[in-house]
Amino acid sequence: MTWGKTALAIGIVCAIGAGAGCSVAAVGRCVDYVSMTPAEQARQATLVVDADVRSTDRTVEASGRYHVYEATVTASRKGGKLHDRIDVIATSDQCTTSGQPVEYVDGDPLAEPGSYRLSLTRVRGGGPWQLVVPGAAERLDG
Repeated sequence: MTWGKTALAIGIVCAIGAGAGCSVAAVGRCVDYVSMTPAEQARQATLVVDADVRSTDRTVEASGRYHVYEATVTASRKGGKLHDRIDVIATSDQCTTSGQPVEYVDGDPLAEPGSYRLSLTRVRGGGPWQLVVPGAAERLDG
């Protein structure tokens, strides 16, 4: 969707919704992710690791405001090093709007601390690592 179409769509939604919480300056993004098996996720990922994941008090802007998790690598399956600590975000399965917290249909898949297998790619611009597709986090200890 081009900027002009996005602005038009936001403007229409704001007009219909009487402007409640709307701003034409907000830029949204909707991505229709292709469903992938764990093997396909691993092939598409730049980095596949088993890691202990814990919450931080940080957020990052990546077409929406994401909660940042710290992952300590316990096993490297593709591209990582043992004991590396990396910042990770859980790719949203919903439309996102810059500056606003992201949402998830069934909740943030990394919200619960624990051990996960993560299929990751880099956020554009050198930000944290992100799940290659929503749900590309397999719980290992639960």
